[in-house]
Amino acid sequence: MKRRMALPLGIVMLGLVSAYVAAFGPRVFTGPLAGALLAGFVLSAVLMIVGGLVDSIPVGDRTLSWNAVVGVGDILLAAVVTLSAVRSALVDGDTASWIFAAAMLAGGTSMAWFGVQTARDSHHVDLEATPSSRRLVAVSFGIGAFVATSV
Repeated sequence: MKRRMALPLGIVMLGLVSAYVAAFGPRVFTGPLAGALLAGFVLSAVLMIVGGLVDSIPVGDRTLSWNAVVGVGDILLAAVVTLSAVRSALVDGDTASWIFAAAMLAGGTSMAWFGVQTARDSHHVDLEATPSSRRLVAVSFGIGAFVATSV
C-alpha cells in the first residue's frame, strides 16, 4: 500500500466503525468474537493512520518504519475481514454465505500477502508511484469486480 493512501483509509475505517456503533449501539457486541473482530478492525485503522503520519515509531529497543506499521495493519485487516465472513457463514449456514466466505478467504489471503510484502518493503510491491503499480491496481480491480459479480 502506498503511504499516501494509508492515512485516508485509516480515517475512513474509523469513520465506518463509529457510524456502525452509533447506528446499532451495544447490539453490535453480540459476543466476544464480535468484539474482538471490531477491536481488530479499529486497531488496523489506527495502524494505518500512524503509518501514514510518521516515518517510524520506536517499539522497545527497535524502530519500526512506516511500511512495517502499514503492512501489519493490512495483515490485521485481512484477518478480520476473512474471519468475519467465515463467522457469518457459520452462523447463517446458507450456500451464498459460504461462497462469500470463500471469496473473502481468497481476497484476504491476497491482502495479507501484500501486507507482508509491504512490511518487508519487498520488491514484489513498489511503494513508490510507478506505471507497474497502476497495472497491479487494474488487475486487482478486475479480479475484485469478477468475484463481486460472480456471487
